[in-house]
Amino acid sequence: GAIRKIISLKPDIIISTGVDFHLIHTLIIFILFRVFLRKEFYWWSHATFGNQGKLGLFLRKIIYKSSTGIYSYNQKGKENLLYMGIKESNIQVVNNSINNEDYGFLNHDLYQKKENETFTILYSGRLTKAKRVDLLIKSLAIIKRHDYFDFKCFIIGDGEIEDLKQLAEDLNVEDKVEFVGAKYGREAHAYFFKSDIFVYPGGIGLSILHAMSFGLPVITNNNDSSQFPEFELLQPGLNGELFLDNSAEDLANKIVEWRDKLINSRSLYIKNCIDRIEQMEYLPDRMYAKVINFLK
Repeated sequence: GAIRKIISLKPDIIISTGVDFHLIHTLIIFILFRVFLRKEFYWWSHATFGNQGKLGLFLRKIIYKSSTGIYSYNQKGKENLLYMGIKESNIQVVNNSINNEDYGFLNHDLYQKKENETFTILYSGRLTKAKRVDLLIKSLAIIKRHDYFDFKCFIIGDGEIEDLKQLAEDLNVEDKVEFVGAKYGREAHAYFFKSDIFVYPGGIGLSILHAMSFGLPVITNNNDSSQFPEFELLQPGLNGELFLDNSAEDLANKIVEWRDKLINSRSLYIKNCIDRIEQMEYLPDRMYAKVINFLK
């Protein structure tokens, strides 16, 4: 129904999700409205090279070059488009954002003393195999076995909870891990406030922005190919850390290192997280302005 809907709306400008050869309807819409009707047509894209080989890359170049412009999620996407031969004036980086009310530092005082003195680790996201929450639980078992320090871990999200609960029980960390289910908005804020650090073992996207907006340093894996555009917010050593992909041992070591760093310098790392978001302009008002100004 997309083509019929656009015909009825008679728009002057069309913005579509990025070129994806699995989504044939977007390509038909592009050909009909851009090639034949000469409407302004923009793509909003991760701007990757895709996995369709040389032919796919060649077709992407033709389509992107024939469009009015492209919105890229991050600087890396812009670099990809420039490599394809797209004019820089036809590219606008619009760093992603979340709902205004979900930003910690826009809605709360993050520098107040944390009530819970136990070192607290947080994960928030879907509980699927791709998120590798099992690695987090295994790393917690290592920390507990070595008796490094007392800790608590909150896991927010729904999905394959029972398997993860069983793993926590098998590894004797069920007393340290609390599965709280799906939480949103203010209900989720309470857990972010209680926490010291955010751990996301799989490829991370907007979750990194959500966590850093609450001043939480982020630990995620070092496999760039698994990461999403928002990953560019992370500055190892300043607002988070990378662990060796698939290594629960290295993840445990990174959590221990950051616990030591946060004991005396929590305010510094809160500031680092907020500064990075503001410097990279991962904010709703900046995203809005870039979208509108590029159209103008």
